[in-house]
Amino acid sequence: MTWKKLHTFRIFAILAVMVLVFASCNKRLKPATVLVANPVQHLNPVPQGEPLKILFEIENTSNNPLFIQEIQTTCGCIVPKNELPIVILPHRIGTVHLAYNTIKNTGYVDHFVYCYGNFEGDNHIELEFDTNVVPRADYIRDYEQLSIEHPESFKKVPSLFDEERYKKTK
Repeated sequence: MTWKKLHTFRIFAILAVMVLVFASCNKRLKPATVLVANPVQHLNPVPQGEPLKILFEIENTSNNPLFIQEIQTTCGCIVPKNELPIVILPHRIGTVHLAYNTIKNTGYVDHFVYCYGNFEGDNHIELEFDTNVVPRADYIRDYEQLSIEHPESFKKVPSLFDEERYKKTK
């Protein structure tokens, strides 16, 4: 064989192997059935400023692993604490951990959490919780006072007032 024919044969062999490898990669994520014990939680009232931790237990009732790849909330004050993707093996129970920042709300709150993954049907499940955020008993603070007392909660909120002038009036 000449060098040119050998080189052409090698290229053809490499391309044939690549085609076979890529053609055999057709794994699809099969849907999983789940059971959520308490998809709607009615939580006890919580004082404003106190952190609230929420847990939803999800049971994978299928023979396929469950991958929760995205969690969307109806409020920026709800932060998922799990690292994504959340993997729940077949016939096991996993939890979705959420932290709710009560500093920005008072009164009755009702929020929804949408988990997206390989769920059977709509590819998502809907979780819900509600509670009453009770203001402190001493007096009701306004938004500016809360931002001064808890600056870590208001990092993303632009200042709409002159803080220096406000501090002078105290």
